[in-house]
Amino acid sequence: MQYIYKMVLVLGMVLFCAQSVAANEQVELKEHFLKKIDEVILIVEDKKMTKDERNGTIVKSLTPMFDFELMAKLSLGSKWRELSDAEGKKFVALYVERMKQSYSSKIDAYKDEKVEIKKIEQTKEDRITLVSDLVSQTQKLEIAYKFHKPKVPVASKDKWLIYDVEILGVSILKTDMAQFKEFLQTKSMAELMDALAKQS
Repeated sequence: MQYIYKMVLVLGMVLFCAQSVAANEQVELKEHFLKKIDEVILIVEDKKMTKDERNGTIVKSLTPMFDFELMAKLSLGSKWRELSDAEGKKFVALYVERMKQSYSSKIDAYKDEKVEIKKIEQTKEDRITLVSDLVSQTQKLEIAYKFHKPKVPVASKDKWLIYDVEILGVSILKTDMAQFKEFLQTKSMAELMDALAKQS
């Protein structure tokens, strides 16, 4: 009986420690996220920069938070495994450039919105979802950022990386997956890369 009591006590301590570590990581991630938002706002408000300089600086600042490479691979689904190393590198480069262009265009639409954190959930040991509201004078837009923690740290990247963004429940990654799948039903991978190149 005493042995069972000790085992229950040890198990409880392990679970408590695990929960404490998870809570600390969530707090750390939230603080880092808000710090990045403040950094971006300061850049946006810097009137000395040209639009291209501003957008380039913001993309450079945010890039360490995003796992664009993983997003590129996931967006192709099973088709990714059919690519050669050279084709894979080319597709990733085109996808990354496309994402950066997309974020640059969204920066241009910025109109003094504020970011409010609604909640942060750790669904798995290596998965965290941060749900925020982008608040303007006329509306409130819910945006969920999905993070994963790579088993092996990625050079020049953050510890937790965004691999998907949901805007009002619509996943950017799933949208890309659906569009690419439909495109590749009638066209080739080379044609998809040509189309991505024209968008960048």
